[in-house]
Amino acid sequence: MIAVLVAAAVATSDAAQFAFNPIDFFRGRTRGDGTLKVLFQKPKRIQVESEGVEQKDGTLVLRQLIKEAGKKPRTRFWRLRQVAPNRFEGTLTDAAGPVRVDLVKQGVRIRYTAPNHLNFDQLLEPAGPGEVHNHMRVRRFGVTVARLEEVIRKLD
Repeated sequence: MIAVLVAAAVATSDAAQFAFNPIDFFRGRTRGDGTLKVLFQKPKRIQVESEGVEQKDGTLVLRQLIKEAGKKPRTRFWRLRQVAPNRFEGTLTDAAGPVRVDLVKQGVRIRYTAPNHLNFDQLLEPAGPGEVHNHMRVRRFGVTVARLEEVIRKLD
């Protein structure tokens, strides 16, 4: 009996730790405000306006308008779908291959490689209702070349 109760408690805590669903969060409009620090450069402000639409098959199509200080605004697209209970896969117009998204204790971990051999590793941590903190590290040949700290807020 004790073993059954312990197993049930562990299963419940595992389900609770993976409560953040990126498709649910990014469906609709969100806005991110952050700071990008590139190696040997001054920090830059970044603003990301996003709109996500869930398709009939459950795939999220996310359109992002990225405004980076000193650059022209650019648009990129994500396609994301759930492939296992704690795993999502998809594509990103900035990525050279597939995007992998795993639900972890802290939130959501996103990994992909860009065509210029930059490796992106992001952690999205829920910070309260309708708010997520994005911690991104960009590496090239194992060396961290950029970091992004961003707060993303759900607008609707």
